[in-house]
Amino acid sequence: MPNGLSGIRVLIVDDNATSREILCNLTSSWGMRPGRAEGGAWALEVLSSAVGEADPFEIAVIDMQMPEMNGEELGLAIKADPRLAGMPMILLISLGDRRDWERTGFAGCATKPIRRDDLHAVLAGVLSGEPGAVLKAVKKQDAIQDTLQPFTGLSPRILLAEDNFVNQQVAIGILKKYGLAADIAANGVEAIKALEAIPYALVLMDMRMPLMDGVEATRLIRNPTSSVLNHDVPIIAMTANAMQSDQDLCKTAGMNDFVPKPVQPSVLINAIQRWLVAENKEGTSESAVVSAP
Repeated sequence: MPNGLSGIRVLIVDDNATSREILCNLTSSWGMRPGRAEGGAWALEVLSSAVGEADPFEIAVIDMQMPEMNGEELGLAIKADPRLAGMPMILLISLGDRRDWERTGFAGCATKPIRRDDLHAVLAGVLSGEPGAVLKAVKKQDAIQDTLQPFTGLSPRILLAEDNFVNQQVAIGILKKYGLAADIAANGVEAIKALEAIPYALVLMDMRMPLMDGVEATRLIRNPTSSVLNHDVPIIAMTANAMQSDQDLCKTAGMNDFVPKPVQPSVLINAIQRWLVAENKEGTSESAVVSAP
């Protein structure tokens, strides 16, 4: 792989420690000098200190999904600081995100999890100042996304049983990026009422909810004497307790799959595809997993 990145100081901004480590290792392997920051406020401090030390960062790789200050907000803050405004930035986005990254001042973008060659291409393109190189790299990312859209042509009715508003919005946001939507039930009682009225294709079921939790609701759904329209509807459990005992409890209650919280987009979409796309195309629950890039 041609390497024009040696000696370049790059700042990696990501709240996920594993992602930061991977990106730092990749950039180090090309001779770059990576720095790291867990979030937006920290990144601004690191960037400012580097300028004061006369060793400024020459490029930043910034994750979009971060708490308190997301990637776009950090990008705008950097552009608003005359000392930092000239530094090019690359935005890391989730699979399926069609964000207008150029509008907020980013010179390039890439999809997470990032492939080694794609990261190198976007970095090299941005640093070379050649718009064509950046555009080629980004179009390659878009092409990868287009081939990994598992729900094209489908419009399934999904029920999200979740009592926490923030968790509701996170799940709805992930689904929206993949062209999916869901009705919301705030507890197990509401979920049962919804399933008695509408033949949903799939249920995302939180385990811990007031009035009736996900386990009790699932047992009632699977009970052939209950009034739900489809006793065999696929149910994917969502829980912050990722212990084996919780997975066993979900399975015993009749749930089909298990997604730990905080929910990762690729994990949730893979689970949905296992129980939605394969059944739709083949009439079975055979797995058809989307591989994360």
